[in-house]
Amino acid sequence: MADPARLQLLAVLLTDPQGEADAVRLAGGRSDPTALARHLEAMAEVDLLDRVAAADDGPVYRPTHDAFARFGSLAVGDAPGPGGIGDDHSALLARVTQRLSVTFAGVFAPETVERYVHESYDLLAGRARVRRHLPALTDRFAADRLAALARAEGRASRDGVGVLFVCVRNSGRSQMAAAITRALAGPDVWVRTAGSSPSGRVDPLVRQVLASRGWGRTADFPKPLTEEVILASDVVVTMGCGDACPVFPGRRYVDWPVLDPRGRDEVEVGAIVADVEQRVRSLLDDLRPR
Repeated sequence: MADPARLQLLAVLLTDPQGEADAVRLAGGRSDPTALARHLEAMAEVDLLDRVAAADDGPVYRPTHDAFARFGSLAVGDAPGPGGIGDDHSALLARVTQRLSVTFAGVFAPETVERYVHESYDLLAGRARVRRHLPALTDRFAADRLAALARAEGRASRDGVGVLFVCVRNSGRSQMAAAITRALAGPDVWVRTAGSSPSGRVDPLVRQVLASRGWGRTADFPKPLTEEVILASDVVVTMGCGDACPVFPGRRYVDWPVLDPRGRDEVEVGAIVADVEQRVRSLLDDLRPR
């Protein structure tokens, strides 16, 4: 990130109301998309961007939570997004609402989408260190909550098994479990995470240890526990959150007595990751058809 062009490019993505773009859209006819594509790919290789889709013009990239945590306060301070986007979050939230209303057309009324968008923003804003990227995170959080609500209410298919991992800060143990499950389970297992008192970012050492084992690519960011994600889950795995997780009929609840990685060194965190991996493998074996 010593290259100022990459920092400027990341700043544009961090403040983009859509939260994602390809090289051609970012170039906007004013610069070489091939050069921008090289910068985007370089940032994807170090987990600052996720490749979320493939468009006609090439991959679509989205900033990871790590990008927000590491560069949010630096990159978005003075850099507006396309169209001169500033700090008017109400206008950005209106765009998020409009986009999600199209996504969930025929499933939820626009008024429901708007309520979830604004409620999601409020839930995240209380813990945000850098407020400029809140609309982009709200977009992802609200979309995930609405998808969970659709599944819970039978408005969407319940294909596969939904697994929810819950810990206190949603920055260590639950992130480990989610990353490992996604790597091992395949597309038939839906994975979500939440925290009873979520942190502002994923623990950097946890991310480092997961990356060293090939499990570092995750777009998750710490999120508060909400009712609809529990109702959308078939299995709820708790790790140290006590009575903070409501109990609903029809869900399977499992408690894992996993050590909190907070404040521990790399060797200790590695041992916790190994413990979680063993538990995930056992859970997946149990969930597979006999």
